[in-house]
Amino acid sequence: MPGYLHAAVMLAAIVAVFPAAAQESPARIPLVPSDTQDPVLKPMFDTIRSRGGQPLNMHRTIGNAPKVFRAYAQLAFALRADAVVARADRELIILRATQLAQGDYEFTQHKPMAMSCGMTPAQIDAIAQWRASKLFSERQRAVLAFADGMASAGGVDQATFDEMKKHFPPQEIVELSVTAGFYTAASQVTRSLGIKLEPDAGQTAYGKCG
Repeated sequence: MPGYLHAAVMLAAIVAVFPAAAQESPARIPLVPSDTQDPVLKPMFDTIRSRGGQPLNMHRTIGNAPKVFRAYAQLAFALRADAVVARADRELIILRATQLAQGDYEFTQHKPMAMSCGMTPAQIDAIAQWRASKLFSERQRAVLAFADGMASAGGVDQATFDEMKKHFPPQEIVELSVTAGFYTAASQVTRSLGIKLEPDAGQTAYGKCG
């Protein structure tokens, strides 16, 4: 038998005996079972299902610290349900903030949410070079510049902040600031814990605008 065929046969045999070895772990630490009976996590996972989704790898990884995850999720839900600034603006700043933070997990999860809020695929593709693009309104450009400023070493300059004030009242500026900050931090968490995307990332009803 040729050497390369022998190697292929051996690899197939190893995979058959140790199938888990052939699969990439979804995170650097074990995932909490999706059917956990933990008194903190179970009602949270049930709520996710009631909104049309399933507990994601991110939920099941951070869920290893149930009470911390509960506080984390409460803030995420408040940003989604209790903020008054337009959801489309929130999704735009999430996409730019996570892009700058190299948060591929969050960026991918939020792409369909942004599109369900009215953003086009062309706009999403242009976010990385938004300054040279003509696809964004002045309001959207203010949001993108603000996100860039938040991620820069020098912070948001006064001209950028003044432009935000033309489009948003104080409450909405705070909401957008906290949203960008939260998802920047979330990107660091998913990267540090090696959390992988699900095969159907962003495709559940949980990811719809509203």
